[in-house]
Amino acid sequence: MLIFLQILFVISILSFFFINKRYGIKIFLLLILFSMFLFPSVSIKNARHGYELWVSVIISSLLPFFILNDLMIYFEIPDALFHLFSKPFEILFKTSGYGAYVFILSIFSGYPTGAKIVSQLISEKKISEYEGQKILNFASTSGPLFVVGAVGAGMLKNEIAGYVVFISHILGAIANGILYSFFYKRTSKNIFNFKNKNEKTKNIFYSAITNSLLTTGLIGGYIIFFSVIIGIFKHIKLFTMLTFLLSKFLPGKLPEILILLFQSIIEISNGCNIIATSNLSLEMILILECFIISFSGVSIIMQAVTILHDCKINIKNYIISKFSHALLSSIICYILLKIRLFNSISVSNFNNIHIPNKFILIQLMLIIILFSLLIYRIKAYYKTIKLMRK
Repeated sequence: MLIFLQILFVISILSFFFINKRYGIKIFLLLILFSMFLFPSVSIKNARHGYELWVSVIISSLLPFFILNDLMIYFEIPDALFHLFSKPFEILFKTSGYGAYVFILSIFSGYPTGAKIVSQLISEKKISEYEGQKILNFASTSGPLFVVGAVGAGMLKNEIAGYVVFISHILGAIANGILYSFFYKRTSKNIFNFKNKNEKTKNIFYSAITNSLLTTGLIGGYIIFFSVIIGIFKHIKLFTMLTFLLSKFLPGKLPEILILLFQSIIEISNGCNIIATSNLSLEMILILECFIISFSGVSIIMQAVTILHDCKINIKNYIISKFSHALLSSIICYILLKIRLFNSISVSNFNNIHIPNKFILIQLMLIIILFSLLIYRIKAYYKTIKLMRK
């Protein structure tokens, strides 16, 4: 039975890529449904695992940021960053200063915050769909809580390794944004819309919490669903069979690496853990972790598709951008490891590295935000005075 299911799943995957996408999806969904009935305990166990991941990590890390983002947009904090970062972001990424706001919050909170904020800025008419597409090239990132905490300290048992991956991931995002800026025109400097100051404020918190809970709930659904799929694949030993088949055609550890990537792109949390527990060298593990985290995986991409559904964002271009981000981040990670940037210490001895202040990035970000708010308010004050004199 297991061999029969393995063959059918392989047929559905090949059908999706080489014959007919719709036909392949139909076969795949029917096989998942059949497997859930055939292995109910496996499905329930992995659904529970996905639920626990959602409750313990996703809700606690993303929900406060989503609520805060709604409030910050209402009180025009992005507009302050718009004025402060318009020039540098126009030069680097050909976007307005709103790209800085999305980038900063995406770095802090991780996936899919970038897509969520871009969607909201478009709906608020702060940016156009065209600019939103450009911003997603560099402002769709994972956060330090997941990369440094979950992957570094948790999965790799090495916090510094998490920092190496996170730095490579962010530098890759910046490089990706600069790369794609050559293919886009400059964004208009005009601000599309500002909040009406006479709008009632009593429903701000209600709207922020309601919208954030809805988005977080959608994310939880994707995590649980893809956790079940990975659990079924593992139970029927699909990945083992694929590794065996590829080993007949590809040399060395290349089949193992390809199957690890295939497993990992389904769901990022499970994927990072699979790579961390593999038999590869630490250097290769970090490079692969960097690739998967930057690409984000099918689950995260589907979350972004749902969030951006009404924004006319080209999802194909978004996926291509995530792939190039993954390649750039992996190359940067490889370079950082090779040049021994961290006190000339080998990859296998990260724990001897000392970081004077792990929160320096957060401190700098807070200073920039507060300074930008001050500058924005000073400019607004003098503008009001000039208008009154006229």
